[in-house]
Amino acid sequence: MVALRQMHIQVITIFRTYSTVMRKLWMLVCMGTVHLTVNAQYVADSTFIKRIADNMLESNTAHDYLYHLTKRIGGRLAGSPQAAAAERWGLQVFQQLKADTAYWQPCMVPHWVRGGKDSAVLVYRDNFDITRTQVLNCLALGNTIGTGKKGVKARVIRINHFDELETYKAIIKGNIVFYNAPFEQTFIETFKAYGKNATYRSTGPSKAARYGAAAVMVRRMTHAYDNHAHTGATVYNDSFPKIPAV
Repeated sequence: MVALRQMHIQVITIFRTYSTVMRKLWMLVCMGTVHLTVNAQYVADSTFIKRIADNMLESNTAHDYLYHLTKRIGGRLAGSPQAAAAERWGLQVFQQLKADTAYWQPCMVPHWVRGGKDSAVLVYRDNFDITRTQVLNCLALGNTIGTGKKGVKARVIRINHFDELETYKAIIKGNIVFYNAPFEQTFIETFKAYGKNATYRSTGPSKAARYGAAAVMVRRMTHAYDNHAHTGATVYNDSFPKIPAV
């Protein structure tokens, strides 16, 4: 009986050892199979993504869409007829491209209407103490209030950065603040320069109103040196009076 028990134990031990080895080998085979499958999938995905990237770079479709949106439809202020036209066109494009889901979703947006033609006249004395006038190209900033028929006539205070509002606070009240912050020409990523300066357009009017300014003029947002007026959105701070801005 003792001998039989020992043989039985040895057989069981051998079987268990064999079973453990087989399980490890099976796990290695599975891991190898998964690795090969994942690697093959990675190669397939990389190839497909490369094809998409090549198509984007070699095709003019994106440029054609951009041209149609900006030149044929034009400016698309919220709630404007151009915005509605862009929505209809965009839905049609996505449907033609066989997008999985393309539909309109109703939403409420602020609607701002430009009140007539915008104008500004600079009156100054030249080096010979002769009074000169110069008509400026300008556009009212989106969402801003108008000046009324009488306009705003006041001294212009040049501000190069927001910190100077505090410096010149004694003379800002009742005058026009001119934000003269130039674009940073050395940024490789040009949109960073836009982001840095756009704050004068979006929050500048309310910051100037805090010091009693009557109106605001903002230098245009571009690297170019020309006389083309630019516009954009302004967000008023309800803690301060709303003032006109161009």
